[in-house]
Amino acid sequence: MLTKTDLATSTFIEGWLRDLSLTPTQRPDGLNTWNVEFTVTGTPSFIMNVVNPKSFPRAIMLICGMTPAPAQVAAFQRLDQAHRLEFWKDLRAVLNREYVEFHLEGIAVVECPKALRVTAMRFDDGLTLDSFARSLSSVCKTCSDIVVLFSERLGEPAPQAGGEFEFKKSATQ
Repeated sequence: MLTKTDLATSTFIEGWLRDLSLTPTQRPDGLNTWNVEFTVTGTPSFIMNVVNPKSFPRAIMLICGMTPAPAQVAAFQRLDQAHRLEFWKDLRAVLNREYVEFHLEGIAVVECPKALRVTAMRFDDGLTLDSFARSLSSVCKTCSDIVVLFSERLGEPAPQAGGEFEFKKSATQ
């Protein structure tokens, strides 16, 4: 397990990311002590960040921020009130799970979520490579389920150049 001193820099976390075959990249960030970005490849791939919040120096936070594609927003606007309500209830059901937290931007039922953020926070007294990997897995599985919900209910957006799925963004947007 790590200590507060170990989290003063991103060295350990970057090493763990490399152990998990992920490529860490430092990102400037005034809100956090440090911010490391990495991509979890798959179908779809996710751009994620792990940060050491200044307000919680004994913690790290894994973050995946996402925005729906314009075609999905348009599809949501075409839904009737009952289907919008059902979509929002199902979205909350996907997001309400152990080990992750979430933040939604937008007016529930009235509009398609403008942005979603899925996070997991780990404190130094319980932070090991194993717990880090399990938290990363929890965030990724939640994000994958969100993509499935949006795709099934609002359609799959056309792939961008390079084949990337549009419904993914960096958590620092």
